[in-house]
Amino acid sequence: MLTFAHAQEGLQHEHALFATSGPQVAHWQCEKRAIVCPRAYSAKSAFETAARASADRGWPVVLRPTGGGAVPQGPGVTNLALAFNAPEGLTIEGTYRMLTGIIRDALGALGEELRTGETPGSFCDGAWNLSVGDQKLVGTAQRWRPARGGCPRVLAHALILVDDRFQKGTSAIAKLHEHLLLSPVRAAAQTNLKAAFGLEEVPAAALHACATQALHDLMRKQK
Repeated sequence: MLTFAHAQEGLQHEHALFATSGPQVAHWQCEKRAIVCPRAYSAKSAFETAARASADRGWPVVLRPTGGGAVPQGPGVTNLALAFNAPEGLTIEGTYRMLTGIIRDALGALGEELRTGETPGSFCDGAWNLSVGDQKLVGTAQRWRPARGGCPRVLAHALILVDDRFQKGTSAIAKLHEHLLLSPVRAAAQTNLKAAFGLEEVPAAALHACATQALHDLMRKQK
């Protein structure tokens, strides 16, 4: 697993994988705390004030080009990114199904306990969260762009909550949402691998192996 000092470096690494060719897998985390938000937030009138207040609380705001919502980065959070050229017939839903399947497979029998769907009250809520009961464990996102040869380039991303160090980030996101008049975020709407399953860390080797195999199987469809 790669470790970066700052979230910006992790995002830049993902962008580099997205900009290159061939199937790519990255598993990364960052040492410094941050809240990563979609660039659209910067258009809100209260954004600059809210971002300064968040930085003063120890959670600087970093912008990304994609949509979605605010997420914490730093200790207690790990990320999986896949970059590849989509074979004919692959859909956004199919990509999410592959991404969530990788995480389920990497967790073995524990993966069978994960539920797909929205998790009300969670940060960056979405239809392809993975949750344990009514608590979010994994958030997902993806980005597509045209590429040479007619096959779109895809960046698929999963954010995995590892232990409760991320919870201060959840509180920071809740305060940022209050400043920006966004939907409330509840700390209790999230869980983590340690709390849910007693795991001290992500099974990195299994995660990388499952991701590599999934992309290998996907690329076979292009031939």
